[in-house]
Amino acid sequence: MTVFEKPVLNNGGTLRAMILLTCGLLVQGCANGLPHYSGPKKVPTEQAAVSNANPLAATNTVKPKKRTSVKRTATSIPARKDIALSVTYMVRILVPAGSELTVSAAGAGGSAPSIKTTKTQSGPPYVIDLPVDTAEDAYPMTVNATLTSKLGHVLTGNVVLQERPSASVEITMSPKS
Repeated sequence: MTVFEKPVLNNGGTLRAMILLTCGLLVQGCANGLPHYSGPKKVPTEQAAVSNANPLAATNTVKPKKRTSVKRTATSIPARKDIALSVTYMVRILVPAGSELTVSAAGAGGSAPSIKTTKTQSGPPYVIDLPVDTAEDAYPMTVNATLTSKLGHVLTGNVVLQERPSASVEITMSPKS
C-alpha cells in the first residue's frame, strides 16, 4: 500500500466537520465587519442644526480664527551698481568654450560679497558686469577671477580697488600654482 492509497478522511465524518467549521468561521468574520467580506462600513457624518425658516441662509457653526497682523519693516539694503570687468590671460593654454568663469568681489566693512559665474563662449577677453555695493565704506574692494577649464586648467587673478572705478577694470589671470 502506498501513501496515495490511504484514505485521508474516515467515512466522510471528518470532512463534514471541517466544512461546518469553515462555514462558521466565515459567518463569524462577516459578523465582525471585515471589509473584504461584507464591504466598507458607513462613516457617520456630523450635521449642523439649521433652522427651517430660510434654508438658503445656512449659518456656519465654526467661528473663523482671528487674523493676526504681521508688521514688517524693510531692512537697509545697500544699493548695488555694476562695474565693468575685462578678464583675460596671457599664457598660451587651451581653454575650450563652456569652461566656467567665476568673478567675486568682497568689500571692506560689512558689505555683502558679490559672486557671478558664467560659461565661456569664445576666447578672451571676457567682459562681465558685476553688481557691487555703492557705499563709500565698501572700499577697498578685492575682485577675484577664477577660470576653470573643461580640460582641468585653473587660472586665477585679482585686483584691489581703492575706490569706485569710472572705467572698465582689467584682471589678468595666470595658472594657479
